Amino acid sequence: MKTIVKNLLLLMMLSFLGTASAVACTTFVLKADDGTLLFGRNFDFPAGMGHIEINLRGAQKTAFVQPPEKPMQWVSKYGSVTFNQIGREFPYGGINEAGLVIEQMWLEQTQYPAPDERFGVTELQWIQYQLDNVATVQQVIHSDSFLRVSFTSTATLHFLVADKQGNIATIEYLDGTMVVHQGEALPFPVLANCPYEVSLDYQKNKDQGSEKEYSPMIENSSGRFTKTAKMLQEYQNQNPVVYSFSILDSVAQAGSTQWSIVYDLTHNEIHLRTAHNRNIRNLTLANIDFTCSDTWLFADINSNTQNHPVFKTFSVSENLKLLQQVVAKVEFLQSIPEEAQRAMAGYPESVVCVQ
Repeated sequence: MKTIVKNLLLLMMLSFLGTASAVACTTFVLKADDGTLLFGRNFDFPAGMGHIEINLRGAQKTAFVQPPEKPMQWVSKYGSVTFNQIGREFPYGGINEAGLVIEQMWLEQTQYPAPDERFGVTELQWIQYQLDNVATVQQVIHSDSFLRVSFTSTATLHFLVADKQGNIATIEYLDGTMVVHQGEALPFPVLANCPYEVSLDYQKNKDQGSEKEYSPMIENSSGRFTKTAKMLQEYQNQNPVVYSFSILDSVAQAGSTQWSIVYDLTHNEIHLRTAHNRNIRNLTLANIDFTCSDTWLFADINSNTQNHPVFKTFSVSENLKLLQQVVAKVEFLQSIPEEAQRAMAGYPESVVCVQ
């Protein structure tokens, strides 16, 4: 079992080491003239396959961690829709019934907290925990008092979080401590692949005409940050969903932008398109039954549909198939043992309805 867990951690590490060289993700929050709140996200990666997962309320879960971490257990309070690539329960991002959105991006400088008395969960399951349990940005931040991203996590991430009330925050783990930017400390609700302060410094210097030189990585990441911030400032009474997609188009990376997602937090809606299906498809959370049952639903993010994703019944075999497709597509994942892939794909079988 220890070998399986070790290989699973290796799988996650390799996934995001690949992200370091191939991903240039960008996220932002746009407040429309009528008060509607939009959250945009580009996902860039060598592999574009994925599942849209419907996660139910009233489901009991036990954290997927290894000793010395204590396995936290919880029952989901909210249903959610998430975007997953390495299996159900390990999302890259999503939105819950309360209108909370969380998305992650790679950040090389991330250092997660050292082990302490708090519970620890892996970096992607941290996203699912928050979507399962909380409604506001402040509650996400408060969870740091009893929950941390585990030191066993190998994907170095930071997060942009927003809620229906219009609260927005970046969450980073620098030198082992949660660092939050919100309110006046968050002049631009944008995040790319540099620490927020680095991108803010870059934006200020460029705005002032500075000739300061930066590394190619900072130029790319903080350049996207600056372009996005400028477009947010220039927004004037356009269709907010259309304008959000235009922002995502402006910072897309040729050949690697796989998913473009726009969340409408005000109306609990999702609009998405992919490199494999350029039709903008729409999903309204109010039309989804999140009552816990033995039947879980998912949709192929690239399915050839015009207006709406088509959902079907989840199975471990489909979960494993997705993971195997990603491994086959991404060269540096192809040494991952089959037993490790099967263990991660089978993890959702441990989730049970209690309400």
